[in-house]
Formats: sequence, C-alpha cells, structure tokens
Amino acid sequence: MKKDDIFLMPILLVDDSNANTILLKAILNNEGFDLISVASSVEETRAFLDEYKIDLILISTILSKGSGIELCHEINGDLRYEDIPAIMVTADSKIETLRKSFENGAVDYIAKPINSVELIARVQAHLIRKQVLDERKKSAITDVLTSLYNRRYFDTIFDRQYNKSKLENIPLVFFMIDIDNFKKYNDNYGHQAGDDALQQVSHAMKAQLKRNGDYIFRLGGEEFAILLLSDNIDHCQNLSDSLHKGIYDLNIEHKYNEKHGRISVSIGISKVDVSDLITKFDIYNTADEALYHAKESGRNHSEFINIKPDGTKSEKSKDGKFRLMDIFK
Repeated sequence: MKKDDIFLMPILLVDDSNANTILLKAILNNEGFDLISVASSVEETRAFLDEYKIDLILISTILSKGSGIELCHEINGDLRYEDIPAIMVTADSKIETLRKSFENGAVDYIAKPINSVELIARVQAHLIRKQVLDERKKSAITDVLTSLYNRRYFDTIFDRQYNKSKLENIPLVFFMIDIDNFKKYNDNYGHQAGDDALQQVSHAMKAQLKRNGDYIFRLGGEEFAILLLSDNIDHCQNLSDSLHKGIYDLNIEHKYNEKHGRISVSIGISKVDVSDLITKFDIYNTADEALYHAKESGRNHSEFINIKPDGTKSEKSKDGKFRLMDIFK
C-alpha cells in the first residue's frame, strides 16, 4: 500500500453537532479524504461499525445521548474493532478529561476550536500507522498461498468465538472442509497444478461468505475451516450448498476423484450450543467426525452434527431427521 492510499481509508465522525461535523468533513475533504461518514449517537456508531469497514474514528467527548469517552471504551473493548484508532475531539483540555480519554482507549486528541493543520497532521499520522500495522498483521495471520487466514489465526479466533458463543448464548458453527482425493490430484497433475487448484478453491469458498464475523481459514494442505456464530440452521445449510456449488462450478478436472470427475469438497459441520460441559476439543473432534462420515458416504457433500448443552449430539440421518448420540465416548 502506498502513502497516497491513506486517502482511500474510510473515516467515521461521531458528533451530534451538525456544525462540528460539517467543519471537520470540509477540512478533510479539502485535503483529499473523501470516504467520510457521520454518526450522531452511540447507537448509530455501533450500527455503522457492524455494517462497514472503518479505519479511523473521530469522537466528540460530549454527546447528547451518552459519553464519547464511554463509546471509545466500548469500541476499544470489542475484539472486532480494537484495531481502529480513535481520536477524541474536545473543547475540554482539562488533564482529567485527557487522562480518562487515554485510559479508555483513545490514541490521541484534537482540541476545539479546530486547527485544520493540526487535524490533518494527526489524521494522516494515525492512518499511516494503521496502514503499517494492518500490513504486518495481515502477513502474520494470512496463508501465503491462498491469502486465507492461517492456522495460527484459527487458534486465536476459535478461542474468541468459543468464549463469545458461551457468553452471548449464540451457537458456534464449525465447518471442516477437505478437498476430495487431493493427494491423487497432486500425484497425477503435479504440485504446481495442485497449488493453482488450492488458490481457485480458496477464492471460490471465500466468495460465499457474505456476513461480517464469518471467518475462513486454511488449516494446512487441502484442509480448510469456517467459523461463525449463528442460531439459523437455514443459513448453515445455504452456506454449505453454496460452497459445494461454487467449487463444483469451477469445473477443475480431476479424473481420479471417483464418481465426480472434477475437484469437489467434503464438509463436516458441528453446530454447538456451547456450555461448560463442551470443550473446544469436543467441537473440533465432532466436526472431524462429521467430515469422516461425509467422505465415507460418497464425498462431495456435507454431514451435520448438532451438539446440545448437555453434551448429547444429534446428526442428520438419511431420512432428514435427527438422532441423539452421546458426544462423550
């Protein structure tokens, strides 16, 4: 990313004063920052962050509904937004106000009345810093070949999603995905063709994820994973169907993939009502068990196992119904 690319990084202004936001936006626009959005309340800010990517937030310390400092604390404490730098915009230069701002996650402050030179200098400095940090983080958590998240980041997100699932009482869904007969593909078509296939499959799978908070990883070799939080079984089914279709429609020849003749995947899905009785090890093993069933029953489809809070699990039988099983053998 070039330095000029900071002008393409979206900025959010949080202030319930039209006069203030008009002034801030005019100064930033005049410098070349065009991706400027505005929120006037804590609720609007939350909704905006849930929906859009933001690289920098300027927050007024005083809002008619809620506190800018408390909002800064909330943003800094949310794992989804903790990397977004927040600058407090304040007419109150008391040491106590500044201390509270920094204690609650602010990276800087801008004093009112606004000095345009100071505003631009601080905004540019923090966007350049975020640009560098984002590149470093991306290289640390990304698989080089496929550009998906890597195994190291999977372990981090798995812990986060597990804890969030238990805290918010939203089921954790784990897709374990394996390219069918991929060793035969490498052996017969060559490793360069194998790498090309991995890249195409990865791109096709990533394209099926439409929601913020749904994560896809390359665990290693031809094995992938998707983690998401959802209590909607139809969403899980639709995602499974779109993954199979997206990959099958690539029409990558694989004569050694029995019955299918092209690259396909098998998927094991565990949907988990997380409780103290269920460990991450149980969830991983259950997805792996479902994947085994998918491969044993012909490949190129998904098998689903639902783990209940009491430790029992149900899986789809061939008639589409569920049967209960004990997760702890």
